[in-house]
Amino acid sequence: MSHWVRGMVVLLIMAGVCFAQNAPNPEQLKKMYDDALDQLKAAQDRKNELAAENEKLHAQLAELQKQATILSAQLESHQRDAATQASKTFFLRSYFASWQRFIDRYPDLKVRWEAFLNADVLAVPYSVPLPENPTW
Repeated sequence: MSHWVRGMVVLLIMAGVCFAQNAPNPEQLKKMYDDALDQLKAAQDRKNELAAENEKLHAQLAELQKQATILSAQLESHQRDAATQASKTFFLRSYFASWQRFIDRYPDLKVRWEAFLNADVLAVPYSVPLPENPTW
């Protein structure tokens, strides 16, 4: 209880000190009014700057979201292409493995196949007649 009484006494003393000060003159009031007005104008200007910056950021965000949508669609397309190519390569690898097993069963065919692979496929097996040859 004594703390409460002491707090009230301190509060009354402070209130008396505040009331004992002289009332501000009109020049001080005008200066305080102008300062408050300048602060309000600065705060309003800053608010407008922040609003403009916010609009720019919203535009950038919308652009980035569009780009993200496009990139995700491209990613899905590439993933589908990769899956298709994987199935094709699996088919070709299994087909080649089957061919290797088949060719290993028939040694005569294997020798002929290797001869075919080692031959120059684009080479002409016979001589080409010259254009001025009438028998051609």
